[in-house]
Amino acid sequence: MTLQTIGQTSIYHPMNSKPVDQELFNVVRDLLVAKRTLTAKTATAIIIHLDVDDAVVGLESGSVADLEEYEAELMLSPLFTPSNSDRAFCEAALSPSGITSQTLNELFIQLSQAKLSCPVTYGLTTGLLNIPDIIIERYIRLLGLTTKISEPIVELLEAVVESDNRNHAFSLARRPVWSNSNSCDVLAVCLEKMQQKNSFSLNKMDFLTGFVRTYRPTSQDILLTNLNNLVTAYHQDKDHPVYNRNLAKKQEKSLMPLSCNADIRANRIAMAYAILGDFDLETITKEEPIS
Repeated sequence: MTLQTIGQTSIYHPMNSKPVDQELFNVVRDLLVAKRTLTAKTATAIIIHLDVDDAVVGLESGSVADLEEYEAELMLSPLFTPSNSDRAFCEAALSPSGITSQTLNELFIQLSQAKLSCPVTYGLTTGLLNIPDIIIERYIRLLGLTTKISEPIVELLEAVVESDNRNHAFSLARRPVWSNSNSCDVLAVCLEKMQQKNSFSLNKMDFLTGFVRTYRPTSQDILLTNLNNLVTAYHQDKDHPVYNRNLAKKQEKSLMPLSCNADIRANRIAMAYAILGDFDLETITKEEPIS
């Protein structure tokens, strides 16, 4: 039984559902009902889709309930996509093995039954949005509550992560990229190196999660080669820019791609060096700055 069929099957009527752990219910409910602030882009999309003059007024009017599910999901997804912080917030109510699909279904039912709403703000206007079931379903699915963290990774994290950072680290380990056995092996060997050198950091694990998701290295050697290539590519881009920097500086809004943002580049270089250092490897000299 999937979440999509809950509302269509009488056996899953809220009256028949089992109580979900109260702490988990409270955590997810609090995340859903937290205040949302519209961006100009999202507000414009809502105004156009609902054919209203004010996005907040349109959301508060109840017009969302008249939309097809896919329309509501598309329009509201920018407001209800879990962040890394949201996922970390849930870890206090989760075991490393996560929850079962059945428990996830029951959680959805009870959240739906609670008739949740959240404040929505744009500019000086604030209204109350009744959260559609399709949004609740999507949000809790993206939290990854049913994902199990493998026992070797749990043991390594417990060995290297300080208690204050535990929830964030475990939420990163629960990301889909690490469900692949090859990727999980890559994470394990990196954590082992960090344990040996007492060099673990959340920033490093966050970078590693995104890097492996993008490049999909299937072994330690491929990971290290990809990291070295990343550093080399940034240095070559510095020497041979792929856009006109002088023109970019003259524009009111920079033409630089997001990936060329100086802070992002500096962080990626630093994290690549840090991971290579865990394996006692060096690449292009650190003395040459990337700007």
